Amino acid sequence: MASLLERLEKKLIIKNTLFIRNGDPRLPENSKSKKFSFTGDNALSDMIKSSNVIFSDFRPQTSVLIKINLNSPNPYPASTSSKMLDALLQSLMGLGVKKICIGDCSGLVSLPTRKVIKKKGLDRFKKYGARLKVFDYGSWVNVVIKGIYFKSIMLSESIYKYDKIINLANLKTHHLAGFSFSTKSLVGFMHPFQRIKLHKDHLEERIAELSLAVQPDISIIDARSIFIDGGPDVGKVAEAKTIIVSNDLLDADLSAYNLLVSIKQQYGINDLDKNPNNCRFFKHFIEIKGNS
Repeated sequence: MASLLERLEKKLIIKNTLFIRNGDPRLPENSKSKKFSFTGDNALSDMIKSSNVIFSDFRPQTSVLIKINLNSPNPYPASTSSKMLDALLQSLMGLGVKKICIGDCSGLVSLPTRKVIKKKGLDRFKKYGARLKVFDYGSWVNVVIKGIYFKSIMLSESIYKYDKIINLANLKTHHLAGFSFSTKSLVGFMHPFQRIKLHKDHLEERIAELSLAVQPDISIIDARSIFIDGGPDVGKVAEAKTIIVSNDLLDADLSAYNLLVSIKQQYGINDLDKNPNNCRFFKHFIEIKGNS
């Protein structure tokens, strides 16, 4: 009975496309470039020590949305590391930031998102005063973009409700898209119904076009452990011992790509081109970035 109810709930979530209002792209203001790479066994603690520099433009009154990765309830690196999330929340609170929301919308197979949150035990983060938000039943906006494969993208209205968006992504291979970094993680903002179209054709290019509709203020790619094969929910795990932080979405993904290629080669896996310019995702991202 419970399984039947969950299937019905999933259908309701996917088909809930009524009363969608129009909205503008949510893009960060141009600011001085920030880029950090923390490596080794102490990558996480080193990131925490640099919090005041990474979040130098965050103030106690700044409201923050942390977009996590709940593609599935499977353990890190399939989904967000609780250890990383705990460290990030402590860092923000140490800077006096009080209004924090943690949110996502799970992959189509794993919906509803509340089930994933329960399985991962994320309710415990409420102790920080953070709000847990699932986008499943929230309000949606239709953002018109000048894309080639998407003319508009339906996104959670939550992207407009916070001063800053931190995109907490993982580094992993993806059996359909090739890889999943910061831009791919933004799919969690997308309405489940439109994700069906996303996966029908030109997946890499459609993922790139998400950047025309929404971009985070800071991308944090947790690459301490990564998938080097399979993905996004199960795969072969390798240690990369790296955390990439950047306020430039494309820059963050380029760094992640180069790292993934390097680690895969150490394991004798040579299925990715060394040159990201030969990759459909980056080719299209750079093309639409130039056009915009």
